Amino acid sequence: MAALVRMRGELCASAEAVLQNAWQQVRDERIKTPVLDFSRVTRIDSPGVNLLVKLCVQAKRSRRRLLAAGLSPSLKEVFRLTGLEGAVAVHSSAAEALDALGIAGEDRPQLPEDDADAAPMEQGQTDDAFDLCWARPVARLTVSGAPPEAANLNVDGRRPVGPLQGFGPMWEKTYRLCMSDVRVSPAQIIARLKQDLPRFQPPQNHFYPSSVGVVPGEVVLIDASVSGLPISTGVLVSYADDECFTLMTPQGHPESGWVTFSAFEDAEGTVCQIQGLARANDPLFEIGFRLLGSKAQEKIWTHVLTSLAEDLGSEGPVQLTKVRVAPGVQWSEVKNVRYNAQLYTLAHKAAWPFRRLRRVLKR
Repeated sequence: MAALVRMRGELCASAEAVLQNAWQQVRDERIKTPVLDFSRVTRIDSPGVNLLVKLCVQAKRSRRRLLAAGLSPSLKEVFRLTGLEGAVAVHSSAAEALDALGIAGEDRPQLPEDDADAAPMEQGQTDDAFDLCWARPVARLTVSGAPPEAANLNVDGRRPVGPLQGFGPMWEKTYRLCMSDVRVSPAQIIARLKQDLPRFQPPQNHFYPSSVGVVPGEVVLIDASVSGLPISTGVLVSYADDECFTLMTPQGHPESGWVTFSAFEDAEGTVCQIQGLARANDPLFEIGFRLLGSKAQEKIWTHVLTSLAEDLGSEGPVQLTKVRVAPGVQWSEVKNVRYNAQLYTLAHKAAWPFRRLRRVLKR
């Protein structure tokens, strides 16, 4: 049995309740093959992608087959970049998706007629503002113009990976800072974070944005310490607008996924939020997270928000909530260990005397 879930407008964090209600109806009616119709979705931001990732997890756990239809060219690129393309069967239209399922006659959901006031996006039509917010999907990352103080290891030539590709359980960690004691807009907060994110890091973390800054498609290099051991890696700026930006991990990073920085107004004041949706990239990192890494990670992002609050003159406490989105490990991803950035970093440092000797002999 199939059902057509038709969406329209902007797919963002505020759509979570509506999307979950639709999914609950799918479960209640025991529908095995829900088809998500994106033909009227005009925009999707990074929190909106989070909703789709979690929907993919729910579909997998309940042994349902999730299909997507009517994606605009821009949405197809977002699916390709974030890894959703590999988790959801994509079709050009709802009718094509139902045909692919072999559903006809009385079992076929009725395809609603287009509303007169909201024609679907035509093939080839794009939203310029939408396009500018997302990085273009790339097979391999390329680092150019790296600052001399950055190690620039374990990023160049690596694939960007999302939370659907990692090894360990998937966690959503949300850090919130409500600044009710200062007057600052969401756009001002995000502008400050984009500019000073390296300065807000704890002493053992060194972030090196490119000369262009935190804009979609740019790479931020990282030299840090995990559980007392050095690691050189980086992140891709996968999404950025005036009130939100997302950093996506490459192969070999401790996590597979992304972290999203956003700001918004609520009843108490302006809220700055850091939300990670990720899982350990390989078995070694999973062991590390269970022993020490998870607590260390939580201290890092709490430190960033605390530093931001001090910079803006706020004393609001940082609140942390954790949700285990997917409890099991993905044994099919155990092979990720061959890209482990910490092992490569340690090997690179161990080989430094030999590199030094080689340079001396070449003189």
